[in-house]
Amino acid sequence: MRPAIRLAVVATLLVALGGLCVHYGAAYDENWPHPTGDQIQDRGADAFVGDRVLLFGEVRAVDADAETITIRVTDDSDEVAAELAVTGVEQRVEPGGVVQVYGVLESASTMHADRTVVVNRDSSAAAFKLGASVVGLLLAAGYFLRHWRIDVRELAFEPRATDSKPDADHTEGHRRG
Repeated sequence: MRPAIRLAVVATLLVALGGLCVHYGAAYDENWPHPTGDQIQDRGADAFVGDRVLLFGEVRAVDADAETITIRVTDDSDEVAAELAVTGVEQRVEPGGVVQVYGVLESASTMHADRTVVVNRDSSAAAFKLGASVVGLLLAAGYFLRHWRIDVRELAFEPRATDSKPDADHTEGHRRG
């Protein structure tokens, strides 16, 4: 296939992928069954009292004895939409960590968690995850490029030439045995 055709196909697929991403982002909040930080900011937490909600928040304080944490829920512009005291938390998390809490919103400032998932135990966990991902990406790219080379003129990948020649002793052993 000619490079111009390949480039046109890749460009078309990238534009289509971008359009799908924009559509997904535009329709995401409308299709999400739980209130978002923006909805809590607009209507207030009182509008959702008594409802089952799934909220994401940064842990501000921890009371391990009472199994209670205080989380800060933000909207898309990182403004505080609500600060909630969450009871029923059994997992260990430190201030600065991020959690997902599913449960009943009891009042505008309290929530009872049926389930809590710790996204980041503390503030350094996000940096560790990013660093591990970058190292993994570099290792995978290095392994791939060790066996394949990029032909820029043809816009294609080609296998690298192998320099290994059959070993005379190795092939001779197979003939004898």
